[in-house]
Amino acid sequence: MKNTFETLKDHKSQGNKASFDKVLTELLPRLQKYISHRIKIYEAKRWLPKNFYNPADVLADVYLNAYKEFERIKNTKDLKVRLFSWADQIIGDYAAKENKIPNKKKMPVDQLLKEELKYMYEDLTANADGEIILVNDLKDEDIEYKQDDFKPKVYLFDYDTQNAFAQSLGLTADDFRDEKLRSIFGSIYSQLPETMRRVLDLNALGGLTYDEIAEIIGIKPNEVEKIIVAVKEKVKKHK
Repeated sequence: MKNTFETLKDHKSQGNKASFDKVLTELLPRLQKYISHRIKIYEAKRWLPKNFYNPADVLADVYLNAYKEFERIKNTKDLKVRLFSWADQIIGDYAAKENKIPNKKKMPVDQLLKEELKYMYEDLTANADGEIILVNDLKDEDIEYKQDDFKPKVYLFDYDTQNAFAQSLGLTADDFRDEKLRSIFGSIYSQLPETMRRVLDLNALGGLTYDEIAEIIGIKPNEVEKIIVAVKEKVKKHK
C-alpha cells in the first residue's frame, strides 16, 4: 500500500490537483484551523482588518504552492514544515500590506528568543480582569474589538481551541472549565511575544512536533520545549 507522500507524487504526475488537494487535507486536517486562528489573532491585534481575509483563500494558496513546488519537497516532514511556513508567510504578507505590524528589532532568532523568554519570566503578568476579546470560531457578532490600548487584554477561545491549548500545556479540558484559569491563560496568551505565541499555536493547533516547529521558526528543538514549558509554568502558577 502506498504511503501518503507516494500518493501525492502520483497525483502530481497525473496532473490531478483536486485529488492532490484532498490528500493534503487528509494529511493535515488541522492546517485550516491553524490558519483561521492565526488570522483571528492578527485581527485581535489589529494587524489585519476584521473579516477581510478569508482562511480558505490562504489554504488554497498554500495548496497551490505545494502543488507547484512538489518536486523540491523531500518527504512528508518537509511537506508539513513547508505548508505551515507558507501559511505564516501569506498571513504575514497580508499584515505587511496593511502596514499594521509594529517594527521589530533586527536580531538573530535565537537572540530574540532569549529576550522573549526573559520577558516571559520577569515582566509578563497574568490579569484575568482585563478587556475580554473573544477569538476564533465564535460568531462575528460575538467578537469584541475595543479601542482601549491601556487595558490588559484577555483572549478567550472556543472550546475546541482552548482544549487544544490545554493538551499542549499538560492541562485537561476540565482545568479550563474554571473560568478564572481560562481567563488567566487568555491574559498570558495575549501578552506572549509573537515568536512564542507562534510556537504555541504550531504545537497546540497545528499538532506539529518540536522538531518540525524548530525547523519552521529557525531555532533548536530544545528551545521550542523551553517556550512550551515557560508558558505551562506561568499558567500552572495560577491553577
